[in-house]
Amino acid sequence: MQTERKKYTLLADESGMVLVIVLLVIMATIVLGVSVMRSSTIENKVIGNVKQYKEDFYIADSGIDYALEDFIAATTTLGITVNTTGGYTYPQSEMPEIISGLDLRMYLSGMRNPPVGKGYSVDDFRARYYRLRSTKGEVDIEAGSWKAFPRMN
Repeated sequence: MQTERKKYTLLADESGMVLVIVLLVIMATIVLGVSVMRSSTIENKVIGNVKQYKEDFYIADSGIDYALEDFIAATTTLGITVNTTGGYTYPQSEMPEIISGLDLRMYLSGMRNPPVGKGYSVDDFRARYYRLRSTKGEVDIEAGSWKAFPRMN
């Protein structure tokens, strides 16, 4: 009978329950804190990657603008041979510092009639179509341009 009474008093005593509840709350808080830290670390990496991509994109886009401004030098170097592999590579030393580290190329993609409605007669003019390719990091931008020349018979 003595042992039954001891069991009953151990179960009726609630003095250790506060410690168990406090430990559970602390564990839940630690798990929550770790998950929030991990989530914010991943978000910071994603934001850093997006920022780098945007910087590379704008530099590559500026490279296309630069190539279009320096169009005559490249078209003179390319000549009139249609070439899809080599093309003209803009020298790094001649590029502005802001677009340094950029791979900027121009290819002559074809020669055909000028676009309709641009004021050039199909009988008198021929157009050379160019493809510009600008690469910076993971970003690769392509653009097209054309230039009309008098038809040589």
